Amino acid sequence: MAFEDSLRDLADPAKRLGSKQLISFGDLSRDEVIQFKESWTGLETSRRLSVLSELTDLAEDNVELNFDAVFKVGVEDEDADVRAAALQGLFEYEGSDLIPRLTQMLREDPDPEVRRQSAVALGRYALAAEFDRLSDSDARAVKEALTESIEDLDEDELVRARAIEALGAISGEDTQNLIESIYVEGDSLWLKVGAVDAMGRSCDEVWLPIIMREMQSPSPQMRNAAAFAAGSIGEEGAVGMLAEMALADPDQDVQRAAVAALGEIGGQRAKVALKNLLFEGDDDLRDDIQEAITNLDFGDDPLRVV
Repeated sequence: MAFEDSLRDLADPAKRLGSKQLISFGDLSRDEVIQFKESWTGLETSRRLSVLSELTDLAEDNVELNFDAVFKVGVEDEDADVRAAALQGLFEYEGSDLIPRLTQMLREDPDPEVRRQSAVALGRYALAAEFDRLSDSDARAVKEALTESIEDLDEDELVRARAIEALGAISGEDTQNLIESIYVEGDSLWLKVGAVDAMGRSCDEVWLPIIMREMQSPSPQMRNAAAFAAGSIGEEGAVGMLAEMALADPDQDVQRAAVAALGEIGGQRAKVALKNLLFEGDDDLRDDIQEAITNLDFGDDPLRVV
């Protein structure tokens, strides 16, 4: 009965849904999904967006909550903002049933933000393909859609940037050549940043010289991407430059990225660098540094109680 009551209140724009009512939209049965769709189409756009935002927040705070059925309804919405918000809500969804829709949205949706979110979502499947968790046909569909988007010169550059980042998880000479091509030949900062993001997702140390060079880029967006990429690759050779970035970079977001990267790399050098930052670094970063040290300690000893 809670679902029907919540659905009735959902249709009333004057009523704000509480957490218990929102939670009743989790794990919907097939019949409940049909009822939800009927109510959903009659809501104002602002109401649909508000509900998706609140459900996303709840799902992020509690991994046991599952609103995937609602987000899938949102993916088919007529409003582009709603479609984009629904894709963000599916931030951990890896069911292969969504692949055909995502590849279609990446190549055909009229809204660039929806296409960008589709590329981000396909990045999860690219990673699954790399670890042989997708069928050959699904892996091929993901790779082809991302590659087509990257090579489409008429595509929005932010979409292409997210597509190359997503594709970076799939190893192979063709992927490596495409990353290098986008990085070397692209005249767009965002495409170059996307290429560096892809280098990080590849976890291939062959890219480390480029990444370390970009740590000194005049662009804070590029320095941020380079720091995250270095953390993903995990080579201790980047510790010194990351420690310097964490201490002295003029952009605090870059400092935070460098701190997080040190925690990802781990090892004694990274631990010493992080502990030094507790005394020498920005006080605003103390929580980030403590979290990085905790992550580092957990990586060194997963059974340790911290």
